Amino acid sequence: MDLDLSLDAGLDARVLTVDDAPLLVEATTGETGRSLWGARPVGPYTLADAQKALSQWNHAEHGQFSIGILRERYLVGAVGLMPDEDANVELAYWIRPQQRGRGIGSRVVRAVTLWAHQTLKAPRIWLEINPSNEPSLRLARQAGYRFEQRLARHCRDWSVDDPEGDTWHDCLIWTYLPAV
Repeated sequence: MDLDLSLDAGLDARVLTVDDAPLLVEATTGETGRSLWGARPVGPYTLADAQKALSQWNHAEHGQFSIGILRERYLVGAVGLMPDEDANVELAYWIRPQQRGRGIGSRVVRAVTLWAHQTLKAPRIWLEINPSNEPSLRLARQAGYRFEQRLARHCRDWSVDDPEGDTWHDCLIWTYLPAV
């Protein structure tokens, strides 16, 4: 898949594969909270966790894929794209703890968003954000997203493996619609 993204000097983007599991393990070693997404998205990742997560992000098999943001062989962050049946795309993002607060996330999310509109022809792109995640809410605003709605008990906390026994929190839906 061609990723012609306008990123800062020194940053590159490419689709992550299962072979990138060691990069993901190294990148999440300092993570104490949620890292990336997928089954039990809590860091740090073991090699098996990283392989499982990345195998679920195979565009050919599952429709969704993850774009790694790299500085040489150093995984700075990742952006996941999850298309729906109407060609709309949910976007999720993660930035390595040591790189947060530098504006990398908002620049990367903006670049991936524009790429998805132009290349994937996604008419609508949305984010699902925990209302208490202030850094993510700031990033959404900085990347040009607008608040759309609040969905009660829509997002899972992943505190236990069984979804029936887990807790769920509200999610704020933020959307990006291309300029007409």
